[in-house]
Amino acid sequence: MAQPDFLKLVQQGDPAAIALLLNQTLQPRGVMAKVVIKDDCLKVLLTAGRPLEQRAFVQLVQKQIGELSIQSITMVRVYSRQIGEQAPNWSQDFVPTPQSQKLQSLSTQNAHPESGAIVKSQTGAIVKYTASESKDFWSTLRTFQFDSVFPYREVLSRELYRSNTVRLLLFLGLFPLMINFFAEQASVAQIAWLIGIYYASIWGVVLYNLIQPMQFSWGNTLKCVLFTTFIGIPTLLFFQRIPPFNTLYNALNGGLMAQLAGFVLGVGVLEELCKALPVYLLLLRRGRLSDPHTSAFYGAMSGLGFAIAEGGAYSLRYAFGLSRGEIGLGSYVAANTIRFVSLPLFHAILAGIVGYFIGLAAINPSRKGAILFIGVAIAALLHGFYNTFANSIGGLFIIGFSILLFVTYLRRSKQLVEEMRQAERDRQK
Repeated sequence: MAQPDFLKLVQQGDPAAIALLLNQTLQPRGVMAKVVIKDDCLKVLLTAGRPLEQRAFVQLVQKQIGELSIQSITMVRVYSRQIGEQAPNWSQDFVPTPQSQKLQSLSTQNAHPESGAIVKSQTGAIVKYTASESKDFWSTLRTFQFDSVFPYREVLSRELYRSNTVRLLLFLGLFPLMINFFAEQASVAQIAWLIGIYYASIWGVVLYNLIQPMQFSWGNTLKCVLFTTFIGIPTLLFFQRIPPFNTLYNALNGGLMAQLAGFVLGVGVLEELCKALPVYLLLLRRGRLSDPHTSAFYGAMSGLGFAIAEGGAYSLRYAFGLSRGEIGLGSYVAANTIRFVSLPLFHAILAGIVGYFIGLAAINPSRKGAILFIGVAIAALLHGFYNTFANSIGGLFIIGFSILLFVTYLRRSKQLVEEMRQAERDRQK
């Protein structure tokens, strides 16, 4: 399409042409505009992965619409909606005011691809220059606007830091560097705990996006993590010392079958019950669960809390072993990586499976006991088999199988929930 024809479409109020020009300015800011026209009202929907600052973006759209000089448009309505949400965050109307700047100053490279000219972008980063200017490096350099190539004002604006993605990137990038500032003054155990929290946070974000819980709150997340870390684990250590669990733990020093029994019925059962305890006490018994995805998520967060404490303890043990010459440097690095990266995910997955069944028990309370038993039994078996065969290829297979099993539960959630609801209805007849 020739440039004059494209500009004519814009002035005549063609929504696609208007959207194209608006998006040349908005897309570099991570925003997408959709345009419709109804009853002489131009409606512009702005979508982004973060909340948009109303005043700034309304002024930006107002400026752009004013430069377009669209015929027959008497009102403009701007909406902002965050990706994944149904309702707009805000909306504002304004009457378009024509600006003196011409349409030809807009970038229309898509509308006129056969043109070899470089036209000014709405951000002002590139401006049209002549052949004589291109021969002079300094003249060419001066054609760039400082605020466009180095947008420091936007970097320091509050709007940027409202994005969860930006906050996450800053945390992941800066947290280990912050640990390094006081590494010399801190103990090995303190550093191990902080590193454990760092990796657990990464897995927490991954699992949140995988599970997509219907109900989420930071309060419940922290309750599950802290309960397991400071109440569940001391309770676990107490039960390890009393029958029959002390006998099962002593069996870990025996043959293969004794180890398997000890790891499944002792370690597996106790640790999975420990991780499930906050989900059961704080959520299920208080009637705060209504779907298995939510309970699976909180179960996984409890598992990460368990892994943080366990990783800190084992990291300290590895450090002492290295200092005494009991393990080599390579083994020390590998063991720490497994404790801080792979095993936290495994703990979270197993606790997520139990949490998933806790959510099913909330839907089918008449069979609650049997459902909870199945969930704990599956997690304990996987846990015990991994511990038994951790130093062989079988350990990799068990962790891989556990991850895929958890994903399968999530994918079949709708079917399982309906089966549980139907079973509850049949029981009540």
